[in-house]
Amino acid sequence: MKSTQISLTFPTETIKTVRPLPTVSIDSYFPEKEANQLAEIESFNKHLFRPNTYLHKWWARRSGTTFRHILKQLVPESEKKNYYTSGGLEGITVLDPMIGGGTILHEAIRLGANVIGYDVDPIPVLQAKASLSKIPLYEKEQIYNSFESELSKRISKYFKTKCPTCNKHSEIQFTLYGIRKKYGSSEILVVDSFILREETDDTQKMLDEFYPSGKLDYNGNTWNIIDKDNARKNGINGRNSDLLSIPFCERYIPLVIIGFCESHKTFFKRVDNSDQDLITLAKKWVEKNIAFSDNNFKIPEGLKSKDLLNRKINFFYELFFPRQLIYIAHSQSLLRTIPHEHLLWMSLLLSTSLEFNSALCGYKGAEKRRPGAIRHVFSYHAYSFPYTSLENNPLFQRRTSGTLSNLYATRISAAHEWAISPIERKLIGKHWKKISVPNEIDMGESCSSIEHFMDKSRFYHVKQNDSSKMPLPSHSIDFVVTDPPYFDNVQYSDLSHFFRCWLRTFLPDEANWEYLAHSSAVAETNEKDNKFGLILGGIWKECNRVLKQPHGRLIFTYHHWNPNAWAQLCITLKNAHFSLTNAYVVHSENPISVHIMNLHALKHDTILVLKPKDIEERARWSEPKPNSCFDSYSFCKACGQMTGWILEQDLLDEDISKAWLYFLKG
Repeated sequence: MKSTQISLTFPTETIKTVRPLPTVSIDSYFPEKEANQLAEIESFNKHLFRPNTYLHKWWARRSGTTFRHILKQLVPESEKKNYYTSGGLEGITVLDPMIGGGTILHEAIRLGANVIGYDVDPIPVLQAKASLSKIPLYEKEQIYNSFESELSKRISKYFKTKCPTCNKHSEIQFTLYGIRKKYGSSEILVVDSFILREETDDTQKMLDEFYPSGKLDYNGNTWNIIDKDNARKNGINGRNSDLLSIPFCERYIPLVIIGFCESHKTFFKRVDNSDQDLITLAKKWVEKNIAFSDNNFKIPEGLKSKDLLNRKINFFYELFFPRQLIYIAHSQSLLRTIPHEHLLWMSLLLSTSLEFNSALCGYKGAEKRRPGAIRHVFSYHAYSFPYTSLENNPLFQRRTSGTLSNLYATRISAAHEWAISPIERKLIGKHWKKISVPNEIDMGESCSSIEHFMDKSRFYHVKQNDSSKMPLPSHSIDFVVTDPPYFDNVQYSDLSHFFRCWLRTFLPDEANWEYLAHSSAVAETNEKDNKFGLILGGIWKECNRVLKQPHGRLIFTYHHWNPNAWAQLCITLKNAHFSLTNAYVVHSENPISVHIMNLHALKHDTILVLKPKDIEERARWSEPKPNSCFDSYSFCKACGQMTGWILEQDLLDEDISKAWLYFLKG
């Protein structure tokens, strides 16, 4: 595995904590009921509970409330263990060797801990650095306002149209496209639905209003228009009907513009000749002014990215309409003009905006409760290909989904306000109330070495690094708290290429962009190559080495139906010489999430609390009976018990695999 070379210096003696930690409460107690209550309501809107960790897109984030509960059980003083009491981890060092969304770093630094975070993928590292920094909000506002103003001067002309009522120049919000499909020896144009908007008076604005003949004439060609249901009935479905010989965005034809007029408010109109000319003008500008490095934008082979390759999409820039490429190109140019200390957060903001500004975006604005809503690229944690593609105006001036100003307001401004005065939910009577936690802040001071932690609190050291080779002294970490990848559940390393190629152009010198993405523990895997176990095993061994004795603990959450996932986890922990001190269960997933809805999915995590194994340690786990219960909570509880028992047995790796297969399958 290729990793960034990090030059650090360390004191020769083992680093000591500010005060002794004679006992670790989480070995014997965890407030499951309270943690479950909070995690369950958080799972519906995690970004509202912890906005400062949602600067950039990442996958499979766990509940911040859960990790706050975990960390509170590591607090030495009993009077500071209460969830709603500030601090408690001052002078204690917490390590997360797999940063991911950064939840643990944020929760620990809020409680006063010094934190170290590593990840082989640059995106989690860059996001953690940006969201933990203490740049004043007024400085960010000045930078953003200047940036947006100049960007608007350059690109707003491409998002103008005329109001169909008064003929005045107005701003485009969305342009909706239909997709060309093969139909026999000719072509047909397919949309998701003919419904454009369900009005409050129960009427509907329909596509037929603009194309009463059911036909579209565009650039000398004519297409019949049908919806996806009729397309499927006629066998027009899947890749067999795709026009794979032409560029991806040229497979879409503009149909309808949704705009805003100061006099007549939101309007719908058919794409007219002047609108077509504007699109053509944008295309010519791109052809003349933008040259991409194919090596940086080439789509790699991957479990999810193969869906792009199978549709003959070979480069990530092919996923963007010309106006969207103009937005990216001018944004990149303007990034070179802003002060370096603001480059990171601004680049991440632009990168995450691309999820709302791509040809892969869909339209869900027809619903009354979601007027103007965008189905963003990763709504389903995979690449999906809409029949009705939505081209967003990234600088649309009204507050709406997916614009750069809206993302700034939520991901930067509101996140900063929350970070300097964090808000928690508390059950008072029968209702949840928002309460502030005084004397807490979700920010810290950056440092280049763990030695700077001495007699400090809320310092952070975050680096892109392979965690199977951590540049840390032995016995230097109080607690390792992390959220490892769940075997084969989510291919977030593969999906991250969508953003990584652009961040590489925005921040060429801020990360090691040549790292081997497929060697990450969050890359796709299969049960035969055992890559998951090999990578995770190396990380666990390093965690054992760096943990202090005797209070050092490794704590993480985990769930999976697959016995091989649990077997590989146990094998890696056993070979790294860990034993389980306790296991708890906490709610993890929103039951109506589009990713698990109507699936036989686990909605809980097992919290595993482990310590470096003592040779003289007594057995404390009894052998559980084979698990025939498919209740999510009971299943995770039983898997925790099985993990504890397995780690106490003298079993070969193959016997561990057989034991888990028997336990879960019978």
